Amino acid sequence: MNVICILMDTLRRDHLGCYGNQWIETPNLDRFARDGALFENAYIGSYPCMPARQDLWTGRLNFLWRGWSPLEYDQDDMVSTLSRENKTTMLVTDHYHLWQHGSGNYHFSFNGMEIIRGQELDNWITNPDIEIKYPASRDKLNHKWDRYVRNTAHFEKEKDYFAAQVFQKSMDWVEQNKNLQDFFLMIDCFDPHEPFDPPSGYAEKYNPGYEGESVVWPRYGDADRLTPEELKQVHALYCGEVTYVDHWFGRFYDKLADLSLLENTMIIVTSDHGFLFGEHNWLGKHARILFQDIARTPLLIRGPQIQPGTAYRELVQMADLTPTILQTMGVKIPDLMHGKSLVPLWQENEQKEDDIRSRDSIVFGVFGGPIYCTDGEWLLVKKPVPGNFPLYWYTRSHYNNWNFGQQNLPEDSKARLEQWNGERFPTQYVDVHPGHAAPRLIRGPEELTADLPYPSDELYNIIEDHCQQKNLYSERTDVVDRLIQCIEKGLSQLHAPSEQWDRLGLRRIAHEV
Repeated sequence: MNVICILMDTLRRDHLGCYGNQWIETPNLDRFARDGALFENAYIGSYPCMPARQDLWTGRLNFLWRGWSPLEYDQDDMVSTLSRENKTTMLVTDHYHLWQHGSGNYHFSFNGMEIIRGQELDNWITNPDIEIKYPASRDKLNHKWDRYVRNTAHFEKEKDYFAAQVFQKSMDWVEQNKNLQDFFLMIDCFDPHEPFDPPSGYAEKYNPGYEGESVVWPRYGDADRLTPEELKQVHALYCGEVTYVDHWFGRFYDKLADLSLLENTMIIVTSDHGFLFGEHNWLGKHARILFQDIARTPLLIRGPQIQPGTAYRELVQMADLTPTILQTMGVKIPDLMHGKSLVPLWQENEQKEDDIRSRDSIVFGVFGGPIYCTDGEWLLVKKPVPGNFPLYWYTRSHYNNWNFGQQNLPEDSKARLEQWNGERFPTQYVDVHPGHAAPRLIRGPEELTADLPYPSDELYNIIEDHCQQKNLYSERTDVVDRLIQCIEKGLSQLHAPSEQWDRLGLRRIAHEV
């Protein structure tokens, strides 16, 4: 059995026809969903981009140990495990964070890789003679807009754009390797992540006739700093990206059919998180909390054993895909994985006590922030206690900051090594909004604690109140108590660091064996 895993960054589930959207064109993903299974309750695990990928590569929820960071060098990952079992592994990607300073070793274990340069802030082209044009006022655009312009100045036709390159390279690879036995192909497509610049004609479908400023790459922040017309155009650009990615995914899907690879290949399509386009007056993904439009993700899986048109309601996370891939390819699942294989859902064998069908709740979050717990109906946002202390960053190999600018900070690394005890060093999380959670350098005892801008816990009925407008924390203490017990049980099952109970104000219970 072959496995192809396709990760589309920042793809919102409610922007797909198969999840109920009736105005954005996604015919190929909708067709794919009809051919396989759709998961109604797929959620993030660790947030955002690279923590999510660490979950996928390792099968573990890493946000309780560290934030944005490389893979640990002394821990196995899914790709190296497959390679040891003589499975051919291939990576096709334009997701430059995979090789970026401070996070970039995710590509090391693949047998082969196709790296497409130039996305977002990839430090690639430096030509000073390229003219920098601004589609909107500079204060509305990401402050590194000029780097992206240089990286993409050579684009002329649709095939030059990133998603087209990613899926064309993937088509070339399956064409050349169709006779391989048991291959794993990872397609990590940065689109529809910002910058939102689909080829000509795509965005025009969703905001025809617009002539104002086009905020192609918006700075995150309050949405009302843009006019309603400008905000509508940002959303139209994103919707155009979604349709553009769908088109090229469809070409790849057709190629698999032409090569008769669908008969012995499981294909997974998912995303790492969503994005807000004015909901909660926020533009971006780092909102006050991880709202449903950010945390609830699309997940579609097609395979020979999966009944077409199936919808599953089990609670599923990124880390569950790892044992699913390993089991599908006949590889033993390591004991230390947190994820649960999805294979029992379509094999329909006898239910075991600890398989995916027995799961009644999940936890997710960002390192150092609140811990979120949902049972599919209710969502509890459990905030840290005042001070958010104690908090440690766990690592045996990485002590530097992650930084978009590829900045190396050796003095910070030296200072952290002086605080490192062979397993962890102290840090703090001080962002007002959930962010990337890079480790903060602690220079003195006074920096071990932080003030929390929104310290009160929150509870929402996410079925009746998907937009999370009504906090029911004070009214439904019974639900709060039950979900707190779920968090405590979850932390125990995950063997979370002991201090997590303290910083979250939870009742510490012994690890389960």
